[in-house]
Amino acid sequence: MTLRSAVDEEIRGLIRKDGRITFARFMEACLYSPSGGFYSARGNRISAHFGTSSMSHPVFGVLIARQLEQMWRLLGDPAVFHVIEVGSGDGVLAQSIVDACRRSAPQFAQALCYVAADYQPVSLQSPGHVDDRGDGTRGLPSASRQDAPSGVNRVKTEGIRAFRNVVGCILCNELIDNFPVHRFVTQGGRVKEVFVTLSGGKLTEVLDEPSTPDIEKRLTGLGLSLPEGYRGEVNLDVEDWTSQLAATLDRGFVLTIDYGEPATDLYSPENAQGTLVCYRRHLASDDPYQHIGQQDITCLVDFTSLMRVGDTVGYARQSQFLTNLGFYPLLDAVQPQGRSAARTELSRIAMMTLVDPDEYGDFKALAQAKGVGADIELLGFGGSDAV
Repeated sequence: MTLRSAVDEEIRGLIRKDGRITFARFMEACLYSPSGGFYSARGNRISAHFGTSSMSHPVFGVLIARQLEQMWRLLGDPAVFHVIEVGSGDGVLAQSIVDACRRSAPQFAQALCYVAADYQPVSLQSPGHVDDRGDGTRGLPSASRQDAPSGVNRVKTEGIRAFRNVVGCILCNELIDNFPVHRFVTQGGRVKEVFVTLSGGKLTEVLDEPSTPDIEKRLTGLGLSLPEGYRGEVNLDVEDWTSQLAATLDRGFVLTIDYGEPATDLYSPENAQGTLVCYRRHLASDDPYQHIGQQDITCLVDFTSLMRVGDTVGYARQSQFLTNLGFYPLLDAVQPQGRSAARTELSRIAMMTLVDPDEYGDFKALAQAKGVGADIELLGFGGSDAV
């Protein structure tokens, strides 16, 4: 007899109760269910399943710190500059950014209030109310705040609705690709949605009329004409996410770094079977119906839709973004410093993954602004003061 995870049983219960469910509902349970979803399971080390830019080398945080410092100056050097990193995981990026600021930008470090916010299922813990203490912690949910001596405030919360009046930057590194998506197939010249149901005791897919007209509305709004049999995904949570950002950010920036494409490339013939991929123990799979709750499920981000719902002030490949911030001078400056030649070379190789198009270099960086003014030139996107 096959033992099923608690999340698997939860999904089967939903189907028995409500009938077929959308893939978005299935994916949300797999990743975020309090019963043991991939991102809400206690003790689930993400690094055991896949790597990220921040895990590859701390220089990623060093370079982002340079961009954040410029954002602070563009806002007029406010006494408190919040960075809310949403989906901070184990805090590796947060710590590398804070450490870099302390070393290289002490004035900015004094103003920096860094909040590493990671997912907490809402049924397990309320996000708490927002405080305005006047002590540099304004905007933190007081019920779940953890003041760490590292200079990083660790917060467990669902989304960012608990934060308000933020002046600074909301940072999202590899976050949007894990938003639940609706899957679709073009059939008979129409868009059909992929639903998840049970057949013979197994989770399986069935096509039917879309659960919401927003799926076809999104595709039509992107000007797409997809051929018969085309499979793809639509992230309908983008609009809600953007409204959360607008309600949270009083003045400042949103910096999104993720893997994805503009819509014309995302919905190209090369992606005619969709872009969904699962990761478990560093192995990739296209089957979301195995290892339920124990594998990551991710899709390429539609950056066109993201840009349409915000004031975009910069967009570039990660390789160019990091180069503009001074990646290569830092690479050239790598010295043994007591390490063996082999370890020094390994450090350089790890750094190069950040700009290698076959690794993280083809990720995209998107900067959006609110209440900042026109003609903003950010260093990472080729501003006049770019390194």
